[in-house]
Amino acid sequence: MKRTVKIITFILCLSLVLGVVSGCGNSGQQSQSGESSNQQSGEKEVWVVGTSPDYPPFEFVDENGNFAGFDIDLINEVGKRLGVEVKIESLEFESLIASLKQGKIDAIIACMSPNEERLKEADFTKPYYKTKHGVLVNPEGKAEIKELSDVLKYEFGVQSGTTMAAWAQKQIKSGAVKESQVKYYTDANAGVLDVKNGRLAAFVIDLPVAYAKAKELGLKVAVETTLDNDEDPGIVLKKGSTEMVEKLNKIIDDMVADGTIAKLEDKWFRQ
Repeated sequence: MKRTVKIITFILCLSLVLGVVSGCGNSGQQSQSGESSNQQSGEKEVWVVGTSPDYPPFEFVDENGNFAGFDIDLINEVGKRLGVEVKIESLEFESLIASLKQGKIDAIIACMSPNEERLKEADFTKPYYKTKHGVLVNPEGKAEIKELSDVLKYEFGVQSGTTMAAWAQKQIKSGAVKESQVKYYTDANAGVLDVKNGRLAAFVIDLPVAYAKAKELGLKVAVETTLDNDEDPGIVLKKGSTEMVEKLNKIIDDMVADGTIAKLEDKWFRQ
């Protein structure tokens, strides 16, 4: 019984001590000075960045289960220069902006280009990459594709929510192609595999991705092209993030000037 009393007394004392210590943190909320507890303790602020890791060499999961790619290296370097710790969150491409608006993530890095609809919902930094696209085909297939307009004669695929999907929809509206000829994929890899397996004549995708997939699966980049609705990708932030956009634009300028972005392009696009 005495042993039990001693144990209870010890636990009560320990609880009081811990209560005093944890009470200073204010349950993780900001202090009156506006600084969070991790900033006060000298820890880096965590910057949660959403991506859709189905788009090598921009973003993917490597054989060790780690996020990798041009965009991943770029955003980690941006975070380092910004003085924050970057935490990558994997999401479907089409859900990225919704997650940003809901506060589930702080930014997006996903080779995402601004368009009229996206600019109503989010802010974009200046571009960090010059866009070009590729038409991916199976060299053993029967489709004869030598220029972009040839794609419209066949059944082809694009990733949903992308610049390529917007281009395809524009072709449908103009009557250049039937709606039934265009297949939309949430996961770009699924569309590429349909080309590999003969279920699609072609897949229109960002050029570095097209070459990566051609090398991986024995496919062919039949056309290198730009689209008439092309916009170059930037880092995406919540609407109204004017100050942060300015900071990131400066960092992007610095990374261009000091050759960092060129080195990343060499690493991921020219090997």
